[in-house]
Amino acid sequence: MKDKLNICLVSREYPPETGWGGIGTYTYHLAHGLSALGHQVHVVAQSLDINKDYRDGDVFVHRIAHRTVFYNKGSLKEFALRLEYSRRVNGKIQELIKKYGIDIVEGPNLAGEAFVYNFSRKTALVTRLHTHFSEVIDFIGWNKTLDLKLSCYLEDAVVLRSDLVLCSTRKHAETISWETGLSSKKIEIVPLGIPLSDLKNEQRGNGDLKVLFVGRLEKRKGVQVLLKAIPHVLDAVPEAVFDIVGRDTFVNSDFVSFHGNQKESFKARLIEGLPEKYRAKVRFLGHVTDQALAEYYRACDVFVAPSLYESFGLIYIEAMGHGKPVIGCGVGGVPEVVKDGETGLLVPPEDPQRLACGIIQLLKDPEMRREMGQKARKHAESCFTRKLMAERTVAVYRKAIGERKKIRFF
Repeated sequence: MKDKLNICLVSREYPPETGWGGIGTYTYHLAHGLSALGHQVHVVAQSLDINKDYRDGDVFVHRIAHRTVFYNKGSLKEFALRLEYSRRVNGKIQELIKKYGIDIVEGPNLAGEAFVYNFSRKTALVTRLHTHFSEVIDFIGWNKTLDLKLSCYLEDAVVLRSDLVLCSTRKHAETISWETGLSSKKIEIVPLGIPLSDLKNEQRGNGDLKVLFVGRLEKRKGVQVLLKAIPHVLDAVPEAVFDIVGRDTFVNSDFVSFHGNQKESFKARLIEGLPEKYRAKVRFLGHVTDQALAEYYRACDVFVAPSLYESFGLIYIEAMGHGKPVIGCGVGGVPEVVKDGETGLLVPPEDPQRLACGIIQLLKDPEMRREMGQKARKHAESCFTRKLMAERTVAVYRKAIGERKKIRFF
């Protein structure tokens, strides 16, 4: 097996053009982590205007134009969108195989982007498990129509037909194995990783105590629980301020989008539900650049993300990497990332009172914040660096390539 690999990462999300969330951030860090190890990396991502190919440092980026971001028209709009995009992805992968000799392809389970490639593939295929579309449907409360069921099928089919499956936590691996029937022998646990900042550059402002939330404004991220907790926190700690970083979403009975009318705005609902006397203490900052986000992490005293479910939670290690204590919920894979009572606090999901108590406890105890922040940083250094993630991922790639060669031989 050759020393350096030619790798194709498939991810509709890839910053900055489609840097919508955790999948895009993961793909960016993995691509650059693999490239730093000397491997050639190609990323197939979505374009919001025209087809284009360019270099992002040492990473080759190939963007595919598509008419819509989330949905199409027709009785099977979600399924049709995903299938059509997957067809275009397959065409690009086949082109890259011929031109560059790709050794392995990795894609996310969400949206089943590698579905079409799965049926005519010429390389090993690894799927990285993120939140399943069925979980998104349940949190939003949509009815499971034939359209949505078929969309979920795309994801399951990709997972079941992959040579190996990457999972960030043991808990999520167990959940996926139970829900899809996937053999545990095909699952490899590789935690996510990020480049860590130099703590010498970390600064704290004077005066206000800053609480930071990062995530899309949607039910699954638990921001509505935080907004219910805020009045209790401000009554106990009047000098606290809350920075809410993340894109607004617009939700109706048919789709979720980043654009819509005020009646469908999740942000508008959050503000409406917050008593007016507390609103001056809450800043909705929207989507920010990576550089600005790093500044918000540096400036905060406590990081809070009360997600109702996370398969991993990249935001927690981003905050821990900046030496900040974090508060999350004991759901999904979060307990494998946040050590309760050591690197932060875990509270029950959908419990504003318990969440408020955790925030108040940390805001009122600077020594606890300092100790937890130091332990959080050390935990990130030992378990969640980009280099570690890339090295572990390459080991899985080599295993998948080896397994595929055995199958083809027999």
